Amino acid sequence: MKGLRRIRIGQYYPLPSPVHRLDPRTKLACTLALLVGAFLVRRPGGVVLLLVFSLTAIYLAKLPPGQTLSSLRSVALLLLITGLAQLLFSPGREIWRWGPLVITNTGLENGALYSLRLALAVLLLSILTMTTGPVEMLSGLESLAAPLRVLGLPVRDMAMILTAAFRFLPLLLGRAGDIALAQEARGADFSSRNPVRRMLNLVPLLVPLFSACFRDAEELGAALAARGYRGEADRTRYRAMRFRRSDLLALSAVAAVVALSLWLPA
Repeated sequence: MKGLRRIRIGQYYPLPSPVHRLDPRTKLACTLALLVGAFLVRRPGGVVLLLVFSLTAIYLAKLPPGQTLSSLRSVALLLLITGLAQLLFSPGREIWRWGPLVITNTGLENGALYSLRLALAVLLLSILTMTTGPVEMLSGLESLAAPLRVLGLPVRDMAMILTAAFRFLPLLLGRAGDIALAQEARGADFSSRNPVRRMLNLVPLLVPLFSACFRDAEELGAALAARGYRGEADRTRYRAMRFRRSDLLALSAVAAVVALSLWLPA
């Protein structure tokens, strides 16, 4: 259960970096563009280009590389399953066969492509939440989703729920780790190689975890009500968002990288 603590999505690192100083709307738009680009690219080389660009963003943001990349270890099993599923079940020119198992050229390419896509998505979300504070995230989401108010959607409430979900993730994972340690002290075995026994051992972990989630949600609602929070009420902001030259440069760089990744030949 140590892998739960390696997930960095939702943890904010306040550092004096060019990425931290960007407008939150710029960071949200860049993250969305890179995610869309990653899932539109049809060749692993394009995703590798986006991945290199994301690693450059980590360097510019002065984030601790080890802690940022540790999020990938938490989804290593999912990456492995995704890669193997594409590797063994994609039709194409046969390269290697062992009994019923067949590896094709298309399987190799798809296995690398889909695994890189998933890794890039986790990395981009980690970078976004590690460089954007909760209030900035909320303001940016509200501003970008403002046109949806024409359709009668509660934009501010939706932004608050999404922001709270991101910020509660580290707390939830930390609590899951604490509960797992307590259950292991009582004899639970979460490292068993027997998949059935391992699934059954998760039951005493999930019940108190869900109970804690509902309790946290109730306490958050009571705290918001006590402070007079009304979702769609007009309110001013302590810090006004401003679009600067650095934001234009960041958007231009992301647009160029996404276009280049889509243009790369097969």
